[in-house]
Amino acid sequence: MEQGRVAALDAGRALAIVGVVAVHLSFQFPNLPGAVTLVARMGQYGVQLFFVISAITIFMTLETDHARCADARHVTLRFYIKRFFRIAPLYYAAIAIYGLISYGAMRSGVERAWILGAHGPMDILLNMVFLHALSPTAINNVVPGGWSIGVEMLFYLIAPLLFFLAMNRVRLLLATVLLLGLSLGVMSMSDCNGTLDCNVANNTFSYFWPPVQGPCFIIGMWGWYAFRSHLLGAADVTKPKVWLFLSLALGFALMTGALGVWLDKAHALAPVFAACSAVAFLLFVCTRRARSHREGTRRAPRITFIPRCAAALGRESYGIYLWHFICVYATFHFFDRAFGETNGETSLALFGTTLIAVLVVSYGLSRVSDRLIQGRATRLSRRLLASIDRRFHLTRDA
Repeated sequence: MEQGRVAALDAGRALAIVGVVAVHLSFQFPNLPGAVTLVARMGQYGVQLFFVISAITIFMTLETDHARCADARHVTLRFYIKRFFRIAPLYYAAIAIYGLISYGAMRSGVERAWILGAHGPMDILLNMVFLHALSPTAINNVVPGGWSIGVEMLFYLIAPLLFFLAMNRVRLLLATVLLLGLSLGVMSMSDCNGTLDCNVANNTFSYFWPPVQGPCFIIGMWGWYAFRSHLLGAADVTKPKVWLFLSLALGFALMTGALGVWLDKAHALAPVFAACSAVAFLLFVCTRRARSHREGTRRAPRITFIPRCAAALGRESYGIYLWHFICVYATFHFFDRAFGETNGETSLALFGTTLIAVLVVSYGLSRVSDRLIQGRATRLSRRLLASIDRRFHLTRDA
């Protein structure tokens, strides 16, 4: 079941990163067929799928550590070390690389795509301490797409507290209501002019920041606690229920698209519906895989091309997310005129080809950065974790 669970989460990550890359590329193809453009623009909600998967992974990991660690301090310290060394090293590299790219672009006068938004030393510092999601100038101008990393790291700050509150469902429910109320209150005071009638614009600070995106993690957290056995493939689920999860995923996805893409009217609500769709999609993948195992449909174990690609993209999704902007900017720099002048059918073919090319190159960059940076960081974190484990176990034994 462990392998099935990991594969299901990797499938979700793969879908999320393909969607994110697709939406960023779609703006360079103005002549795409309308339906394709709308589907591509739905790719922006791959970020909410990442948030839900992150929440599920976090609480699953915390439960595992809680079963083997000495006490709450031990669990919490392990969590922060693992999360920091998983996120920070590559992100610091991205700060340096995109800073150099932007500086070189300004000095050489190349197209605007290479130049990040205006920011100063304080914005860089906020990114380094992962508080940039609270600043309009720091949230997305130092590292493209860095807003999602900032929101995620802020959730990591409170994740251990929520985990230990989860030992009592009443306290967890009260904490959830408090967080959602705080989110709604902050939006009402800052973006909604003191009312509940919010008009949050897409791809702005008021869309990116934690009060709008934070509830996605709460939905993922409750998805884990309400459907733990389903996500682990341990629940005995009937076939109609499996397809019910798919129907719910598609239904919430349609509502997300209507609110955030087609009607373009409710960007404050669209992430919440996207998160609900993400939970339902993961439940569908996990339960369908579990039924396949139980029914013995895997008589001849074969790993087909598409699942293998999905697993590879899922494993490298963080690196691909950070580096795909380089590839997207390169296509804008070299092919903007060609992409803009092609007709609908040619645009569709070029879009598909470019999407695959960007994913492949970004995957390669992710593998290189993993070898040069992330691999070393992982080995260092393991040494720190081993040292902490020895200290806490000695303390407990004493």
